[in-house]
Amino acid sequence: MTYKIISPDKCDNSQLQAFYDLVVSGGQVMVEGLADKIKAADFLSFCEIDSEIVGVASIKNPNPNYKNRVFKKANVEKSADAYDFEIGYAVTKKEHRGKGISQKLIKILMENSNSKSFYATTKVDRMRHILSKIGFKKFGDNYQNDNKESITLYNYDEKK
Repeated sequence: MTYKIISPDKCDNSQLQAFYDLVVSGGQVMVEGLADKIKAADFLSFCEIDSEIVGVASIKNPNPNYKNRVFKKANVEKSADAYDFEIGYAVTKKEHRGKGISQKLIKILMENSNSKSFYATTKVDRMRHILSKIGFKKFGDNYQNDNKESITLYNYDEKK
């Protein structure tokens, strides 16, 4: 397994396309505007096995309106300004899950970031488990997204 962390502006088109395709295959995000959001990320991380990208994750630069809405829905609105970056788009191909790939990708991103405070949201139990193992804590109340799915907000602050 090879792990890489790359700024989106340093990725070639095939890397960006592979990242996009894997995120879409995870079925957890809206496709509209996704390519631009990936390009706007702070960093992208990749896991390759035999030159095949099998896992991805990113440090996202969230739109302030989106971030404020998330924190408001979780009833911790006043804390939104403490978190500049969101961990997201963490997807591992089904046949490679359970090997710690997403956990390693997220750790690599966090270790290479100038920030030490992050947040993440998820509706997936296995991602809740991964975030908890890394040191993220449930933050605020669960809330429902537009599809009536239960979303959990997590925060990570190395200083606390």
